[in-house]
Amino acid sequence: MFNPDSAAFNPIGLMDLVFNPPIFLEVKKAPTPTNDVEFTIGRNELIVDLGATKVLIPEQDFGLGSTSRLFDAGGGFAGFNIGVMGFLEYDVRFQLDTALRNFLVSDSTARPNTPYSVNVDGVAQAGLAPTVSFAGRILRGIGGDATDDGLYVGGALHYYLGATYGRAVGPAGFTTGNPVLASTPTPLLDGNVFTSQKPNGHGVGGDVGVVWISGPFEVGAGVDDIGAELTWSHTKIQRFLYNTGGDSIARTVIATDATTKTKLPITYLANAAIHMGTGTTVGGDVINSGRGTVIHIGAEQRTGLFAVRGGVSRDQRKKMQFGFGGGVRLGPLGLDLGFWTHSNSLSTQRAITMATSISIY
Repeated sequence: MFNPDSAAFNPIGLMDLVFNPPIFLEVKKAPTPTNDVEFTIGRNELIVDLGATKVLIPEQDFGLGSTSRLFDAGGGFAGFNIGVMGFLEYDVRFQLDTALRNFLVSDSTARPNTPYSVNVDGVAQAGLAPTVSFAGRILRGIGGDATDDGLYVGGALHYYLGATYGRAVGPAGFTTGNPVLASTPTPLLDGNVFTSQKPNGHGVGGDVGVVWISGPFEVGAGVDDIGAELTWSHTKIQRFLYNTGGDSIARTVIATDATTKTKLPITYLANAAIHMGTGTTVGGDVINSGRGTVIHIGAEQRTGLFAVRGGVSRDQRKKMQFGFGGGVRLGPLGLDLGFWTHSNSLSTQRAITMATSISIY
């Protein structure tokens, strides 16, 4: 799948793997888009009809990304906590030039002496972050100590230890001749690839948040990964350039031990919830991590040891998604299981993912 010279190379399947890393269980995978494509090839013309697949061609820039905290383990007392979390961040963006988009979507006919290209900028990084945090009430509500009402604030300081990162940036495409296929279209490739040589990324960042509780109602806001910039002191930089003279791709090693920097995007969060006396909780949140706003609305019903949950959301692509699950709490131990739909793929159909969690109270 990863080798362009292999018969098994599948760029669509490779992108689906990037957008959906095998961290959770895919109960239902989104099908790889299939479609009859018609080519008309002649000395003076090149016509491509993508059929129904045209709906996958983005109108502007296209990208998917995610910032995840894969686990968060630790312990503490009196509002203080010391632990370690795992983080994963990826962001892949494509920008088709006007000529290429018109060729694929509307015109379908290649023009002579015309460059067609797409600019790619993708980054992925992962690692661990030892964390020190505090959360507590700074202002009591009307009920005083008898209730949980009041204003709470919290903050966390992270020391990010990057395990690995990679980035690719640059244009790729081709330029037609005159006539269009009088000769083989000239490939266009001029991009840089950055890869960490050692797991030595490091940086500092933090989170802050505030919550107001009044009776059954609570509302909060927070900001994550403030100032989270990682420095990678052992980065290999390679340039891939198509050589028209030699009709080949030239790989040039620019540096083998360079220092580069990456950033984790700042995440903004606002949420609200109301707790009803029947064991029902209804809430929602709005999240923006620099890739578009995501909205969640859901409800939980608790009965004894058991809890049932469900909700809907609007994702980065402004498409509705659905989730449901449940859990059981046995003393200090909580076990949860959930399913949710998502469209993190090149297909227009939804996939379904399952995840589990264990909590110690």
